[in-house]
Amino acid sequence: MDKLTIEFQNQFKGKLIYDESVFYNVDSHVKLHDETKGHPLSSAAACINVLGSLMFKPEELINFLNHFGLEIEMLYEFPTNANVGGRNYSDKGYVVFEWIGPQESPINEKGGGRGLQRTSVDAFVIAKIKGKITQLLIEWKFTEGKSRPLTLEKFSGFRGLERLRRYSEILVPLRNKAEFPFQFELENGMGLSDFSVDHLYQLLRMTLLAKMTTPIQIGDIKVEDYRIVHLSHSMNKEIEILHEKYLQFSPGLKKYAGKKLYEVWSEILSPYERERFKYGHWDDAIKVIKDDKLRDYLTERY
Repeated sequence: MDKLTIEFQNQFKGKLIYDESVFYNVDSHVKLHDETKGHPLSSAAACINVLGSLMFKPEELINFLNHFGLEIEMLYEFPTNANVGGRNYSDKGYVVFEWIGPQESPINEKGGGRGLQRTSVDAFVIAKIKGKITQLLIEWKFTEGKSRPLTLEKFSGFRGLERLRRYSEILVPLRNKAEFPFQFELENGMGLSDFSVDHLYQLLRMTLLAKMTTPIQIGDIKVEDYRIVHLSHSMNKEIEILHEKYLQFSPGLKKYAGKKLYEVWSEILSPYERERFKYGHWDDAIKVIKDDKLRDYLTERY
């Protein structure tokens, strides 16, 4: 049976969260997705079941994350009660959930908070990579595209106009500079509005958030670099393939129809950003977890 169906996942209704003590280590101001504790297909719950279960096991966490080619040398425990640009984070452990960065959005978003009306990264980790203290912004996908359709028109309508203005104000000053993150042409071809399908829109925001918050001071830790880590489930071909049906509002990307999402995104990125983008299947990495009880639960379920 397909593990990404509600029929399969319903058998875990009695234990949707492997270790609920994880929630005591998350800042009380975080707005977790409503489905996290109550829906078998929740990607937030899947992320917490894996990374949350490893949040106090740095060696296990390094092994898991290095499965995606990150080359982590060491991890830094998050400095509890750190003030990050005016926002206090009271999280504990080596993984922070629903990360948004400083109090004032560096990507021009108004209001909101962690997990609510603001670009909130599923998981955030601080690591040393190639001798640099590096922030990892992790997006976690499970059944998106299969259990519910993806939104295709993020840059349409009045909200779309606001989003175009918001991110254009960041990108325009970078034009013709090495820091510009995407392979845009002077005229025609691919542009910002082509990132209107849900998963590309998320990658856009994560890239800009990482770029605009590096360097950043987190407690006594000075972050010098970043990585964007996009993890999906190996059985979810809906989100992993850039299907033609997703590109009706993305004319600049139609030539990529049918190709793998990660290959397309890597090609879209500038060489500098491409080095900082990592991806893979989180369900495949479960096999490297040494905790037998945890590994057995995750393997059976996912």
